[in-house]
Amino acid sequence: MRRKLLPLAIATVLACVAAATGLAAGSTQVEQFSFTKPSNVCGISGTTVGHGTSVFRDTGNGTYFMSGTFSGVFTADNGKSTTLTGAGPQKQTSPAVIDDQAGTVTITTTYGGLFEKFSITDGPTLSINAGSFTFVDVFEYTGDPNNPVGDFISETVSDLHGPHPDLQSGGCEVLVPYLQGP
Repeated sequence: MRRKLLPLAIATVLACVAAATGLAAGSTQVEQFSFTKPSNVCGISGTTVGHGTSVFRDTGNGTYFMSGTFSGVFTADNGKSTTLTGAGPQKQTSPAVIDDQAGTVTITTTYGGLFEKFSITDGPTLSINAGSFTFVDVFEYTGDPNNPVGDFISETVSDLHGPHPDLQSGGCEVLVPYLQGP
């Protein structure tokens, strides 16, 4: 699940930073959001209702700093629900590295705080990923330096500090048994 959402989030952030009408260097944008949408979590159909706040700061050197909070409830078609909570900072540690010869773009992002916490809605915690870590994501290079991120190629996780039991798997190994169980 994480591998599917992260490239989209990174591409969106880069598009925001690179947009001609983008934020001035050093400016900060604060947004509150909420949504309800059909979802498929770990192969299970249902509906997600989510809300949160996002604070985005263009650092002016090709990187960004972002922080915020998120809470979402996924209700499976069978009526069981889980809550995903997250809060904390993330920052791109260097500008996107474009390798023309290899045809790739590499983005390094460091996360901290409560990356994700899966709970039974109004019940116990199923899994928690907290502390800091770094993702190094490699994408295909589009050939356009103003919009460089293409399809996702690979991801490496490093500098793990804190509990991260399902960081790379996305949590399906704890969510599926609960959502499909009696």
